[in-house]
Amino acid sequence: MTTRAKPAQPEPSASQKRRERERQQMRARLLEAARNIAAEDGWNAVTIRRIADKLEYTAPILYQYFSSKESLLIELMMVGFAELTDQLKVAAQTPAPERLAAMAEAYWEFAFTSSELYQAMNGMDGVPFGTAETPLEAKAAFRTLRTALQSIAEARGAELADATGAVDIVWAFLHGCVSLAMAGRVAGGVERAKTLMLNTLEPLFTAQLRS
Repeated sequence: MTTRAKPAQPEPSASQKRRERERQQMRARLLEAARNIAAEDGWNAVTIRRIADKLEYTAPILYQYFSSKESLLIELMMVGFAELTDQLKVAAQTPAPERLAAMAEAYWEFAFTSSELYQAMNGMDGVPFGTAETPLEAKAAFRTLRTALQSIAEARGAELADATGAVDIVWAFLHGCVSLAMAGRVAGGVERAKTLMLNTLEPLFTAQLRS
């Protein structure tokens, strides 16, 4: 019995390509407007109507691009993890002796230069937390950190006793330091919090190694 080959899908027309391009541009504008509102007034101030007012559109038009505030937040979460992954990949190119600190600094820098995005990614400032399953973009960030930690261990002639556990511990530590600093819960302010993070990271990582 022979199977028939599926017919090739027709190439999108020029007008279809243009409409899709315009749709993606509009979605990007909505995401940027949401981030700007959050940066100014916090995530509780972000609503579809507020975004519509900022862009001088009516709310029903915006619902053509995002069905709810929650769907917009999920999109922002994925954008945030993609941006964080890019920055971690750059830091991972640092020579092995400085790589651990570089990864931590990249994480810190992202969190504080894109604080509204970081909050959306981590369920902070009243944002509902994420999705039931870990998004692919978040998994990519975790893989980037895992690869970097493994390479640092190998450069020291060791290996991670539990690679997944090491990623969980380091990630939780970095997030804890950032979130406490953002909330003003570290005596001495943000700079002291960063110094404490960097000073503590090395022994924390070393504890994950075995010869």
